[in-house]
Amino acid sequence: MTTGTHSIYVVLLLVAWLSMGTSCKDKEPLTSAPKNYFTCKINGVEYKPSGYNGTPNYGINVDPNYRDGVISIGTYRYEGNDLAYSLGFGSDSLKNVGKYYLTQTGRHRMSLWNLKTSCEYYSYQTDVTIISGYFTFDTYDLENFIFSGQFEAVMAKTDGCDTLHITEGKFYYHL
Repeated sequence: MTTGTHSIYVVLLLVAWLSMGTSCKDKEPLTSAPKNYFTCKINGVEYKPSGYNGTPNYGINVDPNYRDGVISIGTYRYEGNDLAYSLGFGSDSLKNVGKYYLTQTGRHRMSLWNLKTSCEYYSYQTDVTIISGYFTFDTYDLENFIFSGQFEAVMAKTDGCDTLHITEGKFYYHL
């Protein structure tokens, strides 16, 4: 084998090796981000936002610079052509992951408006007793606008409405 032939084989092997190296680079996974979801049970019945009244039936608003960090999650649900529920929670003092408990005079609030029974449960109202309630933010990512967490509440009213049990609440939101 001549030196020129030997050099050609070395160059071909080098080109083959380099091309294999670039084709075997780590590639980004093909899995997509989870879809947005908001789900819970209201007195044992599954609740998911649905319908359209001109605004999204599930949304998150965040302003970390207003007050001590404002965040609100709002949903609604239509049954047939009628608005049946509006459910939401939020805080005017939240900028990070954590567990936030509902109190009547506190800054972390939850509300449910049941239009089928005309019962309104607003955690800050004097006719509502918060037996228990919280929401968590497991993900609070302003840069990528990703938020996720869990929530539950038990609230009673003095006006004859049934005790409200919100259980198994989970949410994920990515803009």
